[in-house]
Amino acid sequence: MKAKRMVAVLMACMVSVSMCASTWADEIYVVSEETGAPANITYPHGVTNEMTKASFWAERTYTDANKVMMSADEIREVNSLALNTEETYMHDLESYEGDYDASVLYSKLAATPIPQKVFYIDGELINNDDYFGHIKEEYTQNFDEGGMKPYEYAVCVKSTEIKDWPTNDILGYNATDTDDEIQSSSLTVNDPFVVLAKTEIDGNPFYWGYSNLVSGWVDGNDLAICKDKEEWLDAWKVDVEDKDIIVVTQDKIVLEPDIFVTYASEVKLKFGTILKLVDSADIPKEIGQRHPWHNYVVYLPTRNEEGAYEKKMALIPEHCKVSVGFLPLTQANLIDVSLQCLGNRYGWGGMLDSMDCSLLTRNVYRCFGFELPRNTTWQQLIPGTQTDLTGMDDETKQSFLETMPAGTLLYFRGHTMVYLGSVNHVGYVVSDLGTAVESDGPLEVVSVQGVTITPLTVRRGGGKTWLSELSGAVAFAIPQPEETTTEQATTMQPTTTEQTPTVQPTTTEQTTTVQPSEVTTVKPVESTSKKIIKAPKLTKATAKKKSLKINWKKVAHITGYKLQLATNKKFKKAKTIDVKSSKTSRFVKGLKKKKYYYIRIRSYQLVKGDMQDTIYYSKWSNVIKKKTR
Repeated sequence: MKAKRMVAVLMACMVSVSMCASTWADEIYVVSEETGAPANITYPHGVTNEMTKASFWAERTYTDANKVMMSADEIREVNSLALNTEETYMHDLESYEGDYDASVLYSKLAATPIPQKVFYIDGELINNDDYFGHIKEEYTQNFDEGGMKPYEYAVCVKSTEIKDWPTNDILGYNATDTDDEIQSSSLTVNDPFVVLAKTEIDGNPFYWGYSNLVSGWVDGNDLAICKDKEEWLDAWKVDVEDKDIIVVTQDKIVLEPDIFVTYASEVKLKFGTILKLVDSADIPKEIGQRHPWHNYVVYLPTRNEEGAYEKKMALIPEHCKVSVGFLPLTQANLIDVSLQCLGNRYGWGGMLDSMDCSLLTRNVYRCFGFELPRNTTWQQLIPGTQTDLTGMDDETKQSFLETMPAGTLLYFRGHTMVYLGSVNHVGYVVSDLGTAVESDGPLEVVSVQGVTITPLTVRRGGGKTWLSELSGAVAFAIPQPEETTTEQATTMQPTTTEQTPTVQPTTTEQTTTVQPSEVTTVKPVESTSKKIIKAPKLTKATAKKKSLKINWKKVAHITGYKLQLATNKKFKKAKTIDVKSSKTSRFVKGLKKKKYYYIRIRSYQLVKGDMQDTIYYSKWSNVIKKKTR
């Protein structure tokens, strides 16, 4: 009897628990009819839960979302252009070798003026003279002996910050400022750093030197010094085509706690981290009492007690999102990677193990083998990638966006976004933003401080929409429809320097009204009629170092110009550049040193039709031959 009663009681409890669990589950998973999201997840006006899925946007690309858009050689070329463009302020770390004059560097660092702006630490106003004066006194007293010194090569062993001053304090401009105003950038695990100066502040080591993006101070505990340049390059140097690496393609991976492998315990591998894989023949039976089944085995940089670099093995669970080798550059992959960090917090310059808007875009493209500049302005200066959107009305901008691939980077002053696609003639982007104003309703600024999908109808504090504020677009490759001609493919190579903002002549399909489940397109075609378009005349070409400035006479009432440069008279494999109709000159960078180029130009006019747009071209202009410096 006791047993029967016990069973009855247990069954009653199970029913009760089951009812409670059912009620609890129903409450938690109530779905909003408007957005399709669980009840307590909110989105900006116009964003739905299905838009957070990569498949939603991949189905809406105007060309094959899975088609590879760039080869490894083309990605290498973009990286070379970015590195060798002075205005991007990137550093060629491999070029730092031999000796440098430490005395000159120490003098410059010692002469750094004390900031005059107001700063707060932990909400408290500081005395700048006392705070920065103490730091200057400490680091100048603790400098090593000057004179000629060799560069030292370091690898990052822990996510860290690069700052204008050697301190781990967070300095804000007011008591509630969420940004560290003296932070310029950040490093993630296995990033390289070249060390030129070492010091201590209150017993903590700090190193001054160069990342590939900026110079500044880094906490020395987060860097490991390699014994020589060869060991340093072996730690981090990779190629776009390497397959013996993994790239972290999710927001972050935290390695598991480990009492035996303490060097890897709870190490954070942030989005875009690149590590080398251990060769299968070198994988041991156990790593810290663990057999490596269902794990990637990687080399992890570590710092020993003397601050020196040691390469050790670590395990990354198979279920983590990583790519073996860099991801192929497809629209589908760009969309998927761009959505990996939705809801994550904003972090200026990479502070708080987070990202700001330009770090998000850099990490997205790093997953494909690109190395982009630090900030929004510099990213737009890579030759051959930017389209100028200033001066265009909203309708023209939106029409332009609907011809661009998913993954195109969009910019207005101080902010960068990743374009996902358009729905019902509204463009959508994902970005890591600080503040915004909803698309409708009162002009109320919301402090978002996170990664979110937004329609370009959202507004800035002054009331203008993001679409109206767009000033530039950067695309490293534009996928071509299958019927693209040879000349059309040439115009979209990543080495061109400007694309016509109002249209993609003879190359892309323009998206008209976009319904959630279908895309309707019309395509501009080149006319064979006798409509006469006046040809421009080249007037001058001025040689610069690996570049040319080209001038011509303006032609009225046209859509734009096609400027061509080639190293042969027949213009085979010519570089073709789309230029706005308002321009009468063009500065073309990224050319070969001391090489003759043949130059010509023609004008074109786009005529819109009900069913199809038509493009009319002029004859080619006179040809100028000029040698670069």
